[in-house]
This record gives sequence, structure tokens and C-alpha cells, in this order.
Amino acid sequence: MSSFETIKRANPYGIEDDVLKLTIDSAEDSYRLPNLITEPDTYVFVIWHRTDTPCTISFDILGETVTSESSSQWTKVVKVKKVTDLSNKNIDITPPVNSTTYYYEAYLARGSVDTSWTPAPEDNIEDIIGLKSEIKQTAERIDLTVGNLQGQLAELSIRADNITSRVESVEGTTTLHSSQITQIPEQITQQVNDAKKELSAQIKLQSDEIVHTVGKNHATAIRYIRDWLNGSNLDTQNRWAEINVMSNNENIASGIIPVCKNEEENNVSVSYLERYTDGDTSKYIESTSGWKCLQLDLGQVRNDVDYITVWHEYPLTSDPSSVSKIFNHRLQVSSDGKVWFTLYDSRYQQSGGYKETPNGKTHYINDTSINDTFSSVQQKIDGITTTIQNVEENLKTEINESANGFNVNIQRISQDLENAKSALNNAIDSLNTSFNVELGKITGIIEGIDEETNQKISSAIQQSASGWQGVFKKYGMFKDGTSVKQLNVNINGDGIEVLNPGTSRSTKMNTQGFEGWFNGNKVFWMQEDATKTSRVYADRGVELPTLKMIPLTVQDSNSITRNGIAFVKTGGSS
Repeated sequence: MSSFETIKRANPYGIEDDVLKLTIDSAEDSYRLPNLITEPDTYVFVIWHRTDTPCTISFDILGETVTSESSSQWTKVVKVKKVTDLSNKNIDITPPVNSTTYYYEAYLARGSVDTSWTPAPEDNIEDIIGLKSEIKQTAERIDLTVGNLQGQLAELSIRADNITSRVESVEGTTTLHSSQITQIPEQITQQVNDAKKELSAQIKLQSDEIVHTVGKNHATAIRYIRDWLNGSNLDTQNRWAEINVMSNNENIASGIIPVCKNEEENNVSVSYLERYTDGDTSKYIESTSGWKCLQLDLGQVRNDVDYITVWHEYPLTSDPSSVSKIFNHRLQVSSDGKVWFTLYDSRYQQSGGYKETPNGKTHYINDTSINDTFSSVQQKIDGITTTIQNVEENLKTEINESANGFNVNIQRISQDLENAKSALNNAIDSLNTSFNVELGKITGIIEGIDEETNQKISSAIQQSASGWQGVFKKYGMFKDGTSVKQLNVNINGDGIEVLNPGTSRSTKMNTQGFEGWFNGNKVFWMQEDATKTSRVYADRGVELPTLKMIPLTVQDSNSITRNGIAFVKTGGSS
């Protein structure tokens, strides 16, 4: 079978470089460079070739065939071709059958003069390696490259719709510093990177937007994965079903046996661990209550993970009326098993967890690097957004300004549960703080963790010219099937109202009196010096200034128990 590949080999100048290797096994096979020109003109084609066994190579250059004898020494072919029509825009290279040939530095340019680079007699081998400049030109693009002995390289690429310039410094095979400017018709992007400090700065300009970003990157290198559970809304048991770790459409976790650990890093004995990676999501692995994880070792650090999907025990019926199962869950990844990055934590995301389904839950690893700590300014014609994020301190602050007002949002982006717990020592150190000012309205929102129950809580206060409105929420997995408990407080010119929207119970107070409501009906109220109600329950009776009504149970002469009310004088202990 004929094939081609790029290999390392000494080039015509005695320097090891990338060389094209062709192996031809059929007389019908050729190596084609397609669609090289777009208009008639005079062109010059240049290429170096050599072979292990002497042979004759045929070159079909834009419709004209030339041959060249090839040997173990590099031979240069130069062909000038005048093109009057575009019936053939290709170059075909056809070595003989059962041959292996090598090619280097092929290029096609307008004109009739070979301008390819050759070393001057005074150039030594070190200068050739370090001081290299190249110009490559085709009908569609021009590429220029300049390098020096200090490992610095400058590149310029010009196309009809794109101009890119790049300057970098290299040590070995590692790029230490680089800067790049990319220009397309609708956008200009400038970027500077420092690999040692893991820093990156970028400016993006469009007709309607300017974005400035300075960030710190770290590679999303993944070797270890932890899938933590701590019971669900239905019971305290932990039940894992399956995990897929996908890279280039391949599940690289298939067949790997995990270990079960607790929060103290001790191994926990459980059965059927092989089920976690066997491809069957209907069977599960079970452990006792408390935070437990299944830890997976991929065997080596992977930088090519696209996404991770996890399954836990889910209802076997798709009936929407069936009880949903929501686990206390967090998913973590690490490159060394010591420093962990949290992809998901049910305490801070999706209001306390998500419903388990046969589709599982997918977590995407979007890029080969995560911009975790950064500052950014985004400017549009209708507003400016300023963002500062610091993963090490688990904080993100965002300010949005527009003609209508401004919004300030401070958010806890906790990557580690223990860090979140320590934040409980300060009541202000919450998960999310937001402050919004617009014409005629001010809104403040704070989210945090209840110190007693470890459940997510929030409060929101809105002020307008008509009054105040407060909404207080507690998130969790409650026995009545709800995931949110809510209380509303309204203060306006009509008085004060406290409302539980879940039970339709409310209390209202104003200058005219005090009212209680249930299911849309007024059930008690105070008006001037009178208290009125639709029903009264008095466990020990009712006392008036001169008379008491006391519930009484007695037996008659036939030992029959009878209930009634006794009317007695007020006072005493009766």
C-alpha cells in the first residue's frame, strides 16, 4: 500500500529537518499538490529529492511533465512554467513502483527565477541552524520566518482574509514567551504569553466591542478522578453506576477498576467495583452513609480529555410523577492526586443538586488550559463589564455599568468543600453577593451556607419608590419533595406583609390592625379594640374579666364519660 509521512533526516544543507517520505507500491499512485494557482501567469517550481535506490522520478507540473534522475545525493529540480489557462492547477509527483523517495523544500512562486535559499560559502553549520530565514509564497498565501541563535523566532503569515504575526522565544522544545497579533476583517486580537509564570494577556477589538483580559492559566492535565456521594433526598446510601472519560470519541476509563475512599483518605471495602467502568448503567455499587468517593486512576496524565459523564442510581421509570432522586455530589479531578480541582459541587450549583436520569451528567473540559485567575474589561457601546476572578481565594467580582445603572456581583467559586466550610466563620463571606442599582430600583442579593444545617440559603432585598420587598430562601432536599423553602416580606404604604408562598399563609400589619390569611381567606384580624377570628382553639379554656369557660370531662352514675364546659368565676387556679 502506497504511503507518505514526515520524518527527520539530514536536508540538502546537512541539517536534520522534516523531510517528506514517499513509498509507492502501485503504478497508479502519485503524490498530488492540488489547486495551487488561481490565474494564468509564469511560475517557477523548485523541489529537492533523493532516494535510497537510484531511479527516475516524474513531475507533472501544471500540465507539463518533466523527469529527473534521483540518487542517494540530494538533487534539485527547477522548472519554469508559463500558464495560459487553468485546465491543470496541480503538481503530481510520481516515483517508480516499489521505490522509497524523499523530498524537501518544495515551493511554487510567480516569476521565472529560482529565489530559494542556499547557504553562502562563509556560513558555518551553527549559523545555518540558528540564523534561518524563509519566504514561502503561493497564490493563496505568503509566509515569512526569521530565527536566530538565541532561540528567538518571528513569523508573518499573510492570506487574503487573515494576517498573523508572531514572535516567540524557545528553549529546547518549550516556548517560554510569545506574542501574537491576528487580524481578520471583523476583528483584531493581540496576545502575550509567559509560560514560566503561566500568565496571558489579550486584547480583542471588534467594531462593537473591546475586551482586555489578563489571566493566569494552568493545564487541564487529568490523571485522577473522584466521584463523591453523601446520600440523597430519599435515603443515606451512596450508589454509583458508571463513569465515561472521553478523549477523541474513546472512553479511556473503560475497564479501569476504581477504589473507594472516605474523607480521611482511607480505603473503604465495597463490592462490585468493576461495575463502575463496565458500560452498564443499570447496576450500581453501594456504600454506607457519609461522604465516600470512587477514585479512578487513568494510569498517566492526560491533556486530551474532552468530557466526563457520571451515572448514579436513577429511577427505573421515566414517569414524570415518580419520585426524583437527587444525590449530594461533587466531582473532582487532579494531575497528581494531591491538588484537586472541583468540576461540580451540589452545594453550590443547581440549587442543591440535579435529578438523576438514564442519561447521566456530563461535565465538559472545554480547553487544554483553564483561565482560572484573571481580570477582564469588556467595553461595548451600551455598557462596560469589569471582571476579576481568583480561584486560589475562590472569589469572583463583576461590575456591569450601563446608561440605566450598575450592578456589582461578588461570587464564591469554591473549588474545595473545606475552603467553603471555613468561610462560614464570617457571615459576610458568602457564596454570592450582588448589588444592582437602576433608575427607580435598588436590589441586593446574598447567598451563603446555613451554619447549622450546611444547606444553601439566600436573601434578596429590593427597594423602589413604592416600598421594600424581601425574599428569603433555603435550598435542600426536603421530605415533602420540594427543593426550596421560601418566605417573602413586603413593606409599603399599606403596611407589612409576611408570606409563605408554599403554604399560602400570610400575616399583614398596618395602622388599621393586624390580619392573618390562609388559602386566600382572612382567618383572624384585630380592629381597633376587638380581635376577630373564624375559629378559636383553647386547650385550657377561655377567661373573661368576670367569668371563665373551662373544658371539663366527667363520668355520670352509669360510668359514661361526658365532655362539656364549666362556667366558673374568674380568678384562682381553675
